[in-house]
Amino acid sequence: MTKNKIKNGIKLFLLFALVCPLFATAGISEARTYLETLTPDPWITQALIASGKTNVALDHLKSVFGTLATDYAKTILAIAAAGESPATFGNIDYVAKLKTYLNNDQIGDAGLLNDDMWAILALGSVGKGTANEAQKAKAYIIANQNTDGGWGYAKGGESDTNDTAAGIIALREAGVSANDVAITKALAYLKSVQNNDGGFGWSGGSDSDSGSDAWVIIALHKLGISPATWAKDAKTPLSHLQTLQDTDGGFWWVNQGTSEFNNKAMTPYAVIALAGKSFPIARFGGIESGYHIRIEGGNSTICNTRVEGIKALDLIKNAATKCNFTYSIKDTTFGPYLEQINNEIAAGADGWIYLINNESPAVGMADYILKTNDDVLVYFGQWGILPERIKNGSVSNSVGLKVEIDSAGPDVAGASLIFTVSPDNLDFGKIKAGTSKKQTLILKNEGTVDLRLSASVDGDIVFKDYLKLASSTWGTYSQELAHDNNSNLEAELDIPSTFKNSGVKNGSLIIWASPK
Repeated sequence: MTKNKIKNGIKLFLLFALVCPLFATAGISEARTYLETLTPDPWITQALIASGKTNVALDHLKSVFGTLATDYAKTILAIAAAGESPATFGNIDYVAKLKTYLNNDQIGDAGLLNDDMWAILALGSVGKGTANEAQKAKAYIIANQNTDGGWGYAKGGESDTNDTAAGIIALREAGVSANDVAITKALAYLKSVQNNDGGFGWSGGSDSDSGSDAWVIIALHKLGISPATWAKDAKTPLSHLQTLQDTDGGFWWVNQGTSEFNNKAMTPYAVIALAGKSFPIARFGGIESGYHIRIEGGNSTICNTRVEGIKALDLIKNAATKCNFTYSIKDTTFGPYLEQINNEIAAGADGWIYLINNESPAVGMADYILKTNDDVLVYFGQWGILPERIKNGSVSNSVGLKVEIDSAGPDVAGASLIFTVSPDNLDFGKIKAGTSKKQTLILKNEGTVDLRLSASVDGDIVFKDYLKLASSTWGTYSQELAHDNNSNLEAELDIPSTFKNSGVKNGSLIIWASPK
């Protein structure tokens, strides 16, 4: 019998002393308390869910208030975030209704761009980011990008930070690579209008405000960029946003006393930003839109995920951010050629080979148009020769974990083995010695065989000694996971009061899965 193992490598990062955590969690619970006092709407609902609140009231979403495409889009996003179906939750099928707004290759009002942006995100939240309506809207957004790289609320309107951020988020959701010129130009525009206080105003030259800070932060999250890296005079949009929080938990639009129109209407967006989220907040039923792609290097799995795309080569571009790898595409007389992923460069008989549903297409990756249910395998090796570990179904994935410590079986030949771990990053926040923090991993067995799970830990001693899985030491962890099933796995870092070591720590958690 052949016994296959699936290996999921979970990267561990431990950050001590004075370095800030990945996402700012300070003030979120207070802001959530403030939001709970308000009349709910789709944005407040999404913010509450993003903050970690459960059992959020949803009755207000049973009908849509308004008749615009954006009214349906934001309602769909809120319902999907809550884990309900936007097609059946309300008095009509909201998704089908949104699609009826497609008009002359754009969605909603032809004079506006924001309805195209939010329609894409709403469709993406139900696994339809590559649907015809979303792709038409994507093309319309790109075609109407201003020369400065930004977008405005309306077609041909002056660029502003809020709609430029929304444009970035929408294009990524529609499958546009983070390295695409449309997104890099939009990022350059945003960077050019950042104020000296680290924050952002509505447009260049305007004072920083909480809404603009939040939208830029949310866009950076969508691209996998840490807002902490966008510093100006040692100040970031995160640090500026936090200066606007009031004692009741709400976030003022601008500094108190500077505007007669000041209010706290931007609080929902601030919460989403500080929670490290982007849009969609969540997808209905755990829907994973796009196409499954697995990238195998010479010695290990580089990526095993689902991403959007139109052609096979798009998946490489879009998976790079999600799986944190680098790539190089060379223009040749025969068309674009995938020359390199990470440190593995095509040379001689070895190169990057791709298969669709385990078969070699007659065209290159840049020309192959993806079809429903296509499964993509990219591996480094020789054409027609699959490495043995790929034949045997061995895969591995990486998930980042981060924390700040304050020193005060059977033959499965021919079976489908798809085992994933998410999210890509777990942020434990700040931990004092003598305390612990918990986070949850989602394990998904999307293959056709039942699995038996175990774990191993490598790297710094802090992980080897103090990491727990399912309330026990990682060495004793064992679990069975049926095919086509998901399971939550609680990971806990329990730091003893005697722990004194400081500095950045690294390690890896390997989740092993063997066919049962």
